[in-house]
Amino acid sequence: MSQPSAETMIEARAVEKWYPNGFQALRGADLTVRRGEVVVIMGPSGSGKSTFIRTFNALEDFQKGSITVDGIALSNDLRNIDAIRREVGMVFQQFNLFPHLSVLENLTLAPVLVRRRPKADVERQARALLERVGIAEQADKFPGQLSGGQQQRVAIARALCMEPRILLFDEPTSALDPEMVREVLEVMQALANDDITMVVVTHEVKFARQVAHRVVLMSEGVVVEEAEPEVFFTNPSHQRTRKFLDQIL
Repeated sequence: MSQPSAETMIEARAVEKWYPNGFQALRGADLTVRRGEVVVIMGPSGSGKSTFIRTFNALEDFQKGSITVDGIALSNDLRNIDAIRREVGMVFQQFNLFPHLSVLENLTLAPVLVRRRPKADVERQARALLERVGIAEQADKFPGQLSGGQQQRVAIARALCMEPRILLFDEPTSALDPEMVREVLEVMQALANDDITMVVVTHEVKFARQVAHRVVLMSEGVVVEEAEPEVFFTNPSHQRTRKFLDQIL
């Protein structure tokens, strides 16, 4: 796996977020992600991991701090939000495929409508991406006809069809049966080898060890520790990290 460049793709500083009920999900979270870097975010349930990465493309708002994505400051300006979302792909825990559209239609809808690309060109790209994630033969089926692992691979291909500079993964294997997890992680590992900038919320320790440039621990809405995988898993510097690892290893 190649090393990331010095170019910063995501810069989050002192990000704070409250929900309307008064709960503070983020309490000054910081993170820098460089181009081509794979960052895995881990942490206990309720630590703010998913909320944090969802602020990177304005799926969640925030009240304090700053976030810059690919040189664009995230603000309430809809033009900035649209510009960021064009460059940031998202793969969700629950796939979020359109059930009434075929696999191929799920992939081609956004590039044609949002990027205004010719449909024939997008369909060729979509079929190539389905081949890349190992399900080319499923192009004309509907999501309900596929296994969970296949649906998640469709979701990854759909994100790639928008040609993003950054891919966010929000616990992409947590809704899958154990035997389906491996096929999705293999696709993600192949993407990491292609120098796509990736931020992944996951509890998959083997993936983090093998693929991540850095592993981050979040707890109670802040980044507690970040380190290279070997250091993170074998010699963490914070007691909170050691406690978390004792529970999952």
